[in-house]
Amino acid sequence: MTEFNNNQVAKVSSFLQNYMHKNNIASMSADECADLLAKNKILPNNIGPKPGFNFRQMLRDGRDKLIDLVEGAYQARPKTKWTIYKK
Repeated sequence: MTEFNNNQVAKVSSFLQNYMHKNNIASMSADECADLLAKNKILPNNIGPKPGFNFRQMLRDGRDKLIDLVEGAYQARPKTKWTIYKK
């Protein structure tokens, strides 16, 4: 399992927020973000049981306060889908 740090979270947050602002996107799913992050070589998308696992793990670690939460990340409750909102 990958261990994330706050520098990685800041890089991911900055990239996603800039992308959403530039493209006038209000929100994105975790899978959309994971694919975008992988294509831009920000966060690999090839570890874990299915694509997007790395990004969702980063989100879970942030929710659990092990690291900072990705900016704009929201989950209604555990085991529900994540949404990343433009700030």
